[in-house]
Amino acid sequence: MHRERQAILSLIALGRITPREAERLLAAWNAGREEFWICVVCVAACFAQFLPELGRIAPFWLPMHHALAALTCWMGGVL
Repeated sequence: MHRERQAILSLIALGRITPREAERLLAAWNAGREEFWICVVCVAACFAQFLPELGRIAPFWLPMHHALAALTCWMGGVL
């Protein structure tokens, strides 16, 4: 947030935006950041619900992951 505030303050200093516009920019940026954290918490809550099921499918997923990693390494990629 420090860089964003500095950028907005420099725009005010250059006369490109008014203080009122700067307030609106900061409010919009904070609202977007709040929505991001709400989404993160929701995803974490959903993940926590399915954590026991992930433990059950791990024995099936790990061999597939290793095979895919070997294939992509052979093709020149990294997984």
